[in-house]
Amino acid sequence: MSLPALSELLRLPDQQCLSPALSTDMTGAANDSEILTLFLNKAAARSGETLRRYEREILRFSAWLYQDMGVGYKDVRLKHLQMYLHHVQNLPERWLKKGVLPGQPERILFKAPIKPGKSSDQVIDVLSSFFSFLEKNRYTLGNPAVSLIRSGEKLARGTTTIRFFHEEEWQHLLNCLDLQMQSEQIPESESARTRYIITLGYSLGLRESELTGHSCNDIHPDIEGGYFLSVLGKGRKRRQLPLNHQLVEQIKAFRQRFHYEGLFGDDFPLAPRTRRVQGQLSGLSSRGLRFWWQNFMDFCALRAQNSQQASRFTAMPFHALRHTALTHLARQMDIEDLAIFAGHDSINTTSQYYHTEARRLKKMTEAHYL
Repeated sequence: MSLPALSELLRLPDQQCLSPALSTDMTGAANDSEILTLFLNKAAARSGETLRRYEREILRFSAWLYQDMGVGYKDVRLKHLQMYLHHVQNLPERWLKKGVLPGQPERILFKAPIKPGKSSDQVIDVLSSFFSFLEKNRYTLGNPAVSLIRSGEKLARGTTTIRFFHEEEWQHLLNCLDLQMQSEQIPESESARTRYIITLGYSLGLRESELTGHSCNDIHPDIEGGYFLSVLGKGRKRRQLPLNHQLVEQIKAFRQRFHYEGLFGDDFPLAPRTRRVQGQLSGLSSRGLRFWWQNFMDFCALRAQNSQQASRFTAMPFHALRHTALTHLARQMDIEDLAIFAGHDSINTTSQYYHTEARRLKKMTEAHYL
């Protein structure tokens, strides 16, 4: 993996980036730039999406740390991290523009302030992981992030539920897939691609990174004459997802559009790009998938029955497709089986998809009152 040196990217003075290593340092890193590279190499071993997320967050933090605080990683204290969280939630104007990062003058580090709650907790998770790595390898004498207060989980528990498509919304989404096929403004190839990606994501309950990180090379025959997709999911967990007959036929039919025969044994992407790159068909990145999904959600919102439904569609992330798939499967699968299919470590995670149980209990307790 080729990563730019932190000192080069941020244009740091030597005394800021270079600091004497602790006598107990186990990394051999001579400066912050080297320790950051070691951390990102570790993140890359987990998944490409993890690497991109960690690199983005730590680069933002490092730029702020050196430019606004004038300190390196070894001098970070809890007060600095608390100030950084306030910073990302109340971004000064200059941090929303180009030119903040000297090594990449066209790059914009922040698109908008980060909201308190779950979004801030994701920043805390990355900082905690980073400083835990520094402390574990004795690059620093402690982990200042351990005292950061998480609020998103508590807030979400009291005010929100997982986002999935309710029945009328799901039917509207399916209708919009048909409307795309009939639209003169949308190429038939694009509407077919949209149906193909949504079919795979929904049928297999795939996460964003699982869809963009796999190809038909990951499809294999089973011992009973069928096929399965081998997925390397969250936490580097491997699971095998069976492909039913209808899904197999849809994959074959879509592959034939690009003159691919059969079902597997090549790098045909599960989430293909619209155009070929140097004559080769390549797959969407996670960012590209999110952009494509938002376009489709906007298409659905424009044809919604009312403004409330339209706002629901524009706010739906791609992950809502997985939530919807698992909610539908919960109607016919035991919780233990669904946990295996979804790749959950705990059935407590899986239990949130049993909305049918909630409706049944609601009906049974309608007359239960004093």
